[in-house]
Amino acid sequence: MRFGVHMPQSGGFKKNVERVAGLGCETIQIFPGNPTGWRMGKLEQGEADKRAALLKEKEIDPMVVHSAYLINLASQSEEFLFKSKKLLAETMERAVMLKSPYVILHTGNHGGQGREKGISQIIDSIKEGLASWPSSVKLLLENTAGSGTALGADFKDLGEILRSFPKHTLGVCIDTAHGWAAGYDFGSREGVEKTLASFDKEVGLEFLHVIHVNDTYVERGSRVDRHSHIGEGNIGREGFAAFLKYGWPENLPVILETPENGTDWDRVNLEALHELSG
Repeated sequence: MRFGVHMPQSGGFKKNVERVAGLGCETIQIFPGNPTGWRMGKLEQGEADKRAALLKEKEIDPMVVHSAYLINLASQSEEFLFKSKKLLAETMERAVMLKSPYVILHTGNHGGQGREKGISQIIDSIKEGLASWPSSVKLLLENTAGSGTALGADFKDLGEILRSFPKHTLGVCIDTAHGWAAGYDFGSREGVEKTLASFDKEVGLEFLHVIHVNDTYVERGSRVDRHSHIGEGNIGREGFAAFLKYGWPENLPVILETPENGTDWDRVNLEALHELSG
């Protein structure tokens, strides 16, 4: 496993990379722009090349791009759907500039039209985008906590979307806090084994390319997305020890999205991951 953090935007790219490299990060995740806005801002190719070179120098690989939260490929609004498709396409292009292999996407909210129609629309939207998206970047679907009309909380949702495309066209990112909120048990060895067996059946572990490792203080099955520091929530140290020792590939990116990223909590949480993984 390659441990890393979601890197804050404030302070500048170079300064933040140097800081997380000093903490021993081997991978990072970034937003390519405002995570709650429709525009990413301009980035010259020369600057993108400098950023990629810095990551190579610091032996940070891969850098994962997380798409904006606004994107909703299951939206019932034609205008909102158009803007979502456009921003996702721009995000894929930005990932190419930064030499990132992955873009992570929250699957979306069906807004009352129902699961079946929502998933069908997500599939159609991705099929439309694939015709122009760069082949060097893989779109990863992230499981959700399942609040409101969110899709992707059930592993079956992710599996259904993936099976609508040629094998390995898409991939998946698991978030432990989201999974716990959706009702999956990450809090014990038995729970982890059962949860990952369910994931393997419905999706396939071979499609898992990134893990978001976060504790959470909410009750299991609450459908509420709240992140906590490692070992300080209801998943707890026992759960993370079992999860991290599951036998993951050496090059699998495992990224912290814990509170107060960009502070000394990054070091504390990274130390916890190293300790609990053995």
